Amino acid sequence: MYYLNAKKFFDDRLTIFQKTGSKNWYGRIYIDGKSKEISSKTRNFKTAKTTLFKWYHSLQYAQSHNLIIHDIQFNKLFKKYIEYRKENKSGRYTDNIENTFYSFFKDYFHNRKINSISKSTVIEYLRTRQKNYKKKSKKELSTFTLQQDLMMLSGFFTWCDENNHRSKRLRVSTKWIKEVSTVIDRDTRRTFFRIKDYDKLLSFSRGRIKETENELWKWRREYLHQFIVFMCHSGLRTGEAYNLKWSDVTYEDKLKRSNQKYCELNVTGKRGARKVYTKFGSYFALKKIEELQKSYGVKNEKVFYFRFRKGLNYLLKDVGLKYQKYGDKDLVRDSKSFRSTYISWSLINGQNIDAIARNCGTSVKVIQDFYSKYIKVEEYKKDLIKINSVKTHIR
Repeated sequence: MYYLNAKKFFDDRLTIFQKTGSKNWYGRIYIDGKSKEISSKTRNFKTAKTTLFKWYHSLQYAQSHNLIIHDIQFNKLFKKYIEYRKENKSGRYTDNIENTFYSFFKDYFHNRKINSISKSTVIEYLRTRQKNYKKKSKKELSTFTLQQDLMMLSGFFTWCDENNHRSKRLRVSTKWIKEVSTVIDRDTRRTFFRIKDYDKLLSFSRGRIKETENELWKWRREYLHQFIVFMCHSGLRTGEAYNLKWSDVTYEDKLKRSNQKYCELNVTGKRGARKVYTKFGSYFALKKIEELQKSYGVKNEKVFYFRFRKGLNYLLKDVGLKYQKYGDKDLVRDSKSFRSTYISWSLINGQNIDAIARNCGTSVKVIQDFYSKYIKVEEYKKDLIKINSVKTHIR
């Protein structure tokens, strides 16, 4: 039997009872389509009755003033938040929020009640996110990534507060990242290679290939060399490049001049599917990779079927390009820097920023806020001092 010593109050709307296995008094009420139950945390009936009566009256007040009565699960509420954004704020950022929810938030927060989530819950999420990333990628997660997650959670909890889904507002702060001791304060994705650095990297790489006697190492280093060229001329994210299949590649070589050849790629990754048009360097890099795969009898549907993390790291350190100076900071370069290189070169060459953003699967705001800030004004010197078709009228 579930109820022991059950007593009814308020026209049977409130039941005060004891359970088997516990001597404390409990209260139970059916309200707003669902039942709610609470423990008085006391064995004294008189004290329990006073506590549970107050609880009952508080629920009646909440119902009459359209306040929160039932706690909703995080996942159910976040899905409603996504629906709200799609209807009112559709765009790339909303898509990114949805992807992050299904990739990270959903599994961690799962069926937690929305009012049970506090600062400590979110900080523990950050620790788990960092731990899982390090286990999978063998490196630390950047502060910027966690900032993005917190900004998304902040927007969600603000929406919860505005729609009375939480009894108390949770003000999410990016300062909470400091409480996750393993997180490093660096951002490797916005660093880029200037033309002279790019030439230095490829020259060093080519020399290293020529000096290598082991045929397998020579083959792998040539593959890495072409990977670098492809990435700097395509603007793909590293994950998008590793997802790329040969069936996604179309060579556009009708034009005779070498620098007019390009590739059309069907890319799938972080932002979903999109079409990408590369610069000429990617065209010749992919042609060379095809030759490399054939020379070793490789039959794989993927263009890059193994990773270059260690090899690239050694190469960047050996050539002295692992770090990029920015003010008093030493920014770290890795494979993500090739995408930044593509974007930075395109900006310096005066290409349309909206076209760059669409081709790279990002937004104009992200490019302006995070990529262009590392480009020094000297890079634009030629364009800044150039005047076309204007009469100066100087005597």
